[in-house]
Amino acid sequence: MRNQVAVSLRAGDRHAGFRRAAAGDAETAEFRLAAACCRWPPSPARDAAVRSAAAAVTDWDRFAQLAIARHRVAVLVRDALLSAGVIVPLPIAENLTRRAQRIARRNMGLATETVRLQRAFDAAGIAAVALKGVAVGQLAYGSFAAKHTKDIDFLVPPERAEEAMQLLKRENYRLKYPAADLSTSQRRAIIRYNRQFGFVHRSDRLLVEPHWYAAANPLLLQGIDAYSATQNVVLSEGNSVRTLATEDLFAYLCVHGARHAWSRLKWLADLNALIRTNGADPERLYRHAHSRGAGICAGLALLLCHRLFDLSLPTDLISEFQGQKRLRTLAAVAMKTMTATYAESHASRSFVERMRVMLAQFLLGRGWEFFFAECRWASVRTLDMVDLPLPPALHFLYPLLRLPLWLWRHAKTAGTRNRA
Repeated sequence: MRNQVAVSLRAGDRHAGFRRAAAGDAETAEFRLAAACCRWPPSPARDAAVRSAAAAVTDWDRFAQLAIARHRVAVLVRDALLSAGVIVPLPIAENLTRRAQRIARRNMGLATETVRLQRAFDAAGIAAVALKGVAVGQLAYGSFAAKHTKDIDFLVPPERAEEAMQLLKRENYRLKYPAADLSTSQRRAIIRYNRQFGFVHRSDRLLVEPHWYAAANPLLLQGIDAYSATQNVVLSEGNSVRTLATEDLFAYLCVHGARHAWSRLKWLADLNALIRTNGADPERLYRHAHSRGAGICAGLALLLCHRLFDLSLPTDLISEFQGQKRLRTLAAVAMKTMTATYAESHASRSFVERMRVMLAQFLLGRGWEFFFAECRWASVRTLDMVDLPLPPALHFLYPLLRLPLWLWRHAKTAGTRNRA
């Protein structure tokens, strides 16, 4: 059996080189405490790590902002602080409790609606697989109440995407993204060049996003679609939903986080908990993800879990990762993005931060085929197809128009601000 190694913060750690490369420039005491609270499962070791990190915190308001709005791990943080016996200022404790209760109530509604929509898709004969959301929360933590969940994602076949849209409209949802109304040609163009729509419920404002491709770049999750192997996740007595089988689900979550440069702790925390709760072998998961074209994404995720959440990895697997300059670069980008100071919205990132994340996406695969597929994705913007509908014969113009339309849009926005 291969030797297992756990994360260590000692200066003599044999993997300190990776940790220094991944540390980023703005890893604060508040961030380190949030990360310690996200370790899973609860244990005396986690309690000790939380107490040690809490002793260095000086700005509890900043910590609350990081935990609640920035990284959306309020439930994990509240429970970990209570378990470790850390005393925090009363307003912070009350705020964390309110947020945790709000998340639990919202997740109950999301769970009920996910089950209802799953049954509606089944009745319509549309293959649909729940992605992320309450299904992952249940698998990772044994309770969907622990995970901050914003919306409901379903993976459907691309040839049934329009039918899925019509079904959601019948279920009292209205189209929200990319526009409130689309022509037939616009819908078909977006289905061809994009991978999702956004719908909002007309009464309770729940968000649902039907996806027809598992990843933006088709080389990242090869063979994973709405017809892939699934597992049933029991949310409550008599109520269950389908999600991807564990190996494919791991690969999907790795790709999802990597494309966002792991900007939120909650995504990495969910992945780490999923591995631990299910007793999965990290190396086996990594090899499977590699077979799906997501090896770099999986390696990055495992290294970050190893660093931040004390995930044990085989020594030779870490050496394999550490020998890849690409992974070291991506780890540094992820830590910079994760510790950046922008607040709740990704839109509040600076131009430099957005460009850093976009360029990092080109490092998630290898070869010219991957590079050109990434270029194709980056060169066609969904909003361009909404603002400037073109007949199918002229769709080749969208990559050429991307820059002029971007400049026009920003000039228009700047003009509006100046008049205001």
